[in-house]
Amino acid sequence: MATEEPLLTIAIPTFNSAHLLPDAIASIMRQGLDDFEILIIDNASEDNTEEVVRLFKNQRIRYLRNPSNLGACENGNRCLANSRGRYFKLLCADDVLLDRVLLKQLNILETRPDVALVTCGYLPTDPDLKVQGSWSAFPGSHSGRRVINFCLSRMTNAVGGPSNIMFRRTAAAGVMGDASYRLLGDLKFSLQILEHGAYVNIDEPGLFYRRHPNSDYAINCSPEIHVHEYLRLVSEFNWWNPLNCAVAFLRGGVEARRVVRKHWRQACAPRRLAKSLEAFADFLYMRLRRFCDKRSFVHRDSTLIPQQKNLI
Repeated sequence: MATEEPLLTIAIPTFNSAHLLPDAIASIMRQGLDDFEILIIDNASEDNTEEVVRLFKNQRIRYLRNPSNLGACENGNRCLANSRGRYFKLLCADDVLLDRVLLKQLNILETRPDVALVTCGYLPTDPDLKVQGSWSAFPGSHSGRRVINFCLSRMTNAVGGPSNIMFRRTAAAGVMGDASYRLLGDLKFSLQILEHGAYVNIDEPGLFYRRHPNSDYAINCSPEIHVHEYLRLVSEFNWWNPLNCAVAFLRGGVEARRVVRKHWRQACAPRRLAKSLEAFADFLYMRLRRFCDKRSFVHRDSTLIPQQKNLI
């Protein structure tokens, strides 16, 4: 039976995903964890989600149902608010964990009190979990500020989505998902946590990221939303520097050029220039690491993926 204050909460926010939940829950059960709870918050689903959860008959699972649909962001906030673990992991209902990834992330958080957030890569798949490639987060171990600098200067999410990360719950005190962001709310949440501690990537894939027509990414990821929200995020963090001005100017069209002209003088201050140079050096470092990772991934692909598929 789950303890009142487990070491780890794995939260699954879900809406009309009864057909996908068994894969997600089973992948948690295979992790080899001893001290954990699974918190499932049903966002007023219209399918048989509750029936599917009850079939597991597992005392580690807590099931809560919202009386009405709160939206994905607010349901995620409710997951964090109702969690009891020292550490927190959110697993999207359509994703599937690779074996032992949670143990690897937990070990880092347990042995390094300076670390606020641990991430991993993922294997994008089709709806039937057929692997279609690989994605890597920013490699290695770094200060939170360095990763914030890289993401905002390059206008990219190098941390990963909700299913990639695990974090120390104390580092998320006062941090909530921002529902006014359609695409980059997850990144904003991660960057706020990284203001309170260091970053570590376990430097290997940790999950199958299932892509399908109804996923948030497929619905929300238009170029216009992408550029608008990055410009807003950079401004909120006050992170303008010459590099992100140049990236925004080249990628962003009329709106970005107007915003860049507004912030150009501010961005050219010596301290901001130093940020720009650091982020560019990190970009070169990351490209080299990703090139090396892709070469080594050929060997992992032939051993890791079939083993996982047979277990689902």
